[in-house]
Amino acid sequence: MEMVLEEYEVYDPLPLVVSSCVGGLLLLALITATLFKLGFFKRRYKEMMNDKPEDAAMFGGEAPNLPLS
Repeated sequence: MEMVLEEYEVYDPLPLVVSSCVGGLLLLALITATLFKLGFFKRRYKEMMNDKPEDAAMFGGEAPNLPLS
C-alpha cells in the first residue's frame, strides 16, 4: 500500500478584492470623464426655457388662474 500526500496551497483573496475595487473605481472614473467630455452633465434648462416661451409660466412660481370647479 502506498500513501500520496498532496500539498494544500492556502489562497489569500485580499489582493484580488483590492485590485478589483481599484479597477472598478478606475473604470468608473474613465466613464465619468468620457461623459463629462461629451457634455452629458451640462445643464440645458436655459435652452429649454428659450425654446418654448409659452411654457415659461408653468416653470415659474406662478400658478395659472383656472376655475376650481
